[in-house]
Amino acid sequence: MSIESESGVAAMPLIDCDVHPLIRDINALGPYLSTRWRDYFELGSAWRASDNSVIFARARDRYNHPNATYRLDSLPTNGGPAGSDPEFAISDHLAPFGITTALLLPQEHYGVARFGNPLAAAAYERANNEYLIDTWLPHDDRFTLAITVSGHDPQSAAADIRRLGSTPGVVGIQLLIMRDMAGSDRFDPIYEAACEMELPIIIHQNGGEGCYTYSQLPAGGAPRSYGERHSVLTQVGAANITDMIVSGTFERFPQLQIVMVEWGFTWLSWLMSRLDYLWSCNPSATPYIKHRPSEYIAKHFTFTTQPLDETTTSVELAAMFKVPHLQDMLLFSSDYPHYDTDNPQTIMNKIPRAMREQVAYRNALRVFGPKIMRSQNSAPAAGIGGGH
Repeated sequence: MSIESESGVAAMPLIDCDVHPLIRDINALGPYLSTRWRDYFELGSAWRASDNSVIFARARDRYNHPNATYRLDSLPTNGGPAGSDPEFAISDHLAPFGITTALLLPQEHYGVARFGNPLAAAAYERANNEYLIDTWLPHDDRFTLAITVSGHDPQSAAADIRRLGSTPGVVGIQLLIMRDMAGSDRFDPIYEAACEMELPIIIHQNGGEGCYTYSQLPAGGAPRSYGERHSVLTQVGAANITDMIVSGTFERFPQLQIVMVEWGFTWLSWLMSRLDYLWSCNPSATPYIKHRPSEYIAKHFTFTTQPLDETTTSVELAAMFKVPHLQDMLLFSSDYPHYDTDNPQTIMNKIPRAMREQVAYRNALRVFGPKIMRSQNSAPAAGIGGGH
């Protein structure tokens, strides 16, 4: 299959900014953990299978999912959970659609957002990052990785960013948002390290929003069901964008880039216009910012296509892409291997031709730099070895 560019030429580069790898078994992280941390995470032989309660450390009282979390046809032929076999991910997703780069956003970390022990959170994050660096990145140059950190211990997270940030194939930092809003100065050490290493921050929902008291809630409180949560979750994304702008994050870190993954984008029109209007009416209420809020959004934020809002008419479809500056802010993403994975060909053919190349790869190339195209740049791939 091929994706047409604006000129109709096939074989246009395609960067998928949301592919989720998994580990087969939590014990695969053993070599990357010290003896004391291996003992800490040891759950017994009965729990060594790749069960969500083990891998994601998620409680079983989350909302019942109306579907299987992962596509059943994405299960590797040699066993293991969906997303655990890099070679199968290539044959099942990358190769059929001619994907130039798959940005790996690890999911094991998402459950770490509920950890009460900052040391355990840091140990788990480091082990998982190093495992993927050693196993997925050398496997194929089409894989790139966003190492994951959380706000449990910002200084420790910043040290890991500086230690791993120059590893070939590492192109970004996935930041777990917990109770603190993204504009909190608690995250400043992480943002400082990200700017120093010239890596964008990627914010992806971690599954806890709207579910737990230690996570952020949509307006009105905790939703009652998966469907209700899924419908209002964009509020959390909009609130964090607003918080970063109003708190002056981008005045403190003018080079910082934020990639918002899986939050949607069609709501940007009202957010940008409303923020600009209120700021123009009372700029003294936001003394930390010097420009119109919409200018910060256009300069510092990008958004991904998945999940693309469903439309019933061509007029509705066209209206989705009328967001100001969207041609420079939108990245393609599939969310592979989740049950609602978007078909790259289907989604790209919905993108207006005039902005198709921007969405397919040019915007990602600008945000992540040339290293996002490591498969075409022949960048060396190397692991970092051992545990701690």
